[in-house]
Amino acid sequence: MMAGRAPDSPAARVETGWPSAVAVLTPGGVFSGVVVAPRFVLTAAHVAGHAAAAAVSVQLQHGGATLQRAASAIALFPQTSFPYDDLALVTLAEPVPDDLEILPIRRERPPVPLELVLVGHGGSGPGDQGVAVAASAAVKRSGRNMLDEVRTRIDGSARRSLFFLCDFDGPEGDGPLGGPSLGNAVETGVAGGDSGGPAYAEIDGRRWLVGINTLALSAQPGASPDFRFGTLCGGMLLCEPRFLAWLEAQTGGTLASAAPGPAFPAARVAWLGGTATLALLGAAGLIALRRRRRAPLRPARSGPTGSRTGP
Repeated sequence: MMAGRAPDSPAARVETGWPSAVAVLTPGGVFSGVVVAPRFVLTAAHVAGHAAAAAVSVQLQHGGATLQRAASAIALFPQTSFPYDDLALVTLAEPVPDDLEILPIRRERPPVPLELVLVGHGGSGPGDQGVAVAASAAVKRSGRNMLDEVRTRIDGSARRSLFFLCDFDGPEGDGPLGGPSLGNAVETGVAGGDSGGPAYAEIDGRRWLVGINTLALSAQPGASPDFRFGTLCGGMLLCEPRFLAWLEAQTGGTLASAAPGPAFPAARVAWLGGTATLALLGAAGLIALRRRRRAPLRPARSGPTGSRTGP
């Protein structure tokens, strides 16, 4: 999760809460995920989809201790193809502790705009400079951003999914999707390794899991996302009925219930169009996307299967 410009810093964004936000370790590097049931961690398909379960593990913080959980199986959402339906469910060989807080999934479409809390184990750096710190299983960061748009398509393909989109506003609130900034020490954007991490929100006095982070977009013509101010980010919105039905079936009906929970704690600090390029947040392919104002984005691949980048 990115920081603002100095005096804000990656160190100021380090998070010790949000226990259901976890690190997902794969042969491709360190990524992020979220516990949705005692034996299940949700992440992005592009994070875990090419790995054998035996090569994947999950690291979580609980009661001041670091716990490791091996993966026993990995299920991909049917016919997932980045950026569409980018979901994977990791089955843990051993459940998480009984008292670990697992937030319920919001089953109705969230209002727009909506303030989100984004959490992940990805890289970080000053928003006016770019990524300076790599992803780490030992370091979790958080920040906030506004859900600016909900879309079913972000390119010219016939596929549909359910996406949320945000922009990483600079201190002056100059993001491409408009709206004011949440503040230099509050607003965040994603970085490499944040794929699969949760997007939480408070709605109707309850805390919810509303989505997972899966992508970044550059608003500059033909450019790859550099994760600086002005970069767009987003991911899968979990209220999509197909997603909910799949999650219920895969977890055997053990998803967290929608019981009331305490409100979000007060912020520790003042919290957190044109052609675009879309990137997976980690070991990823790049897909160039042409974005027209309030219209579907049209992809142009850089190669037969898209170019590849590092974690």
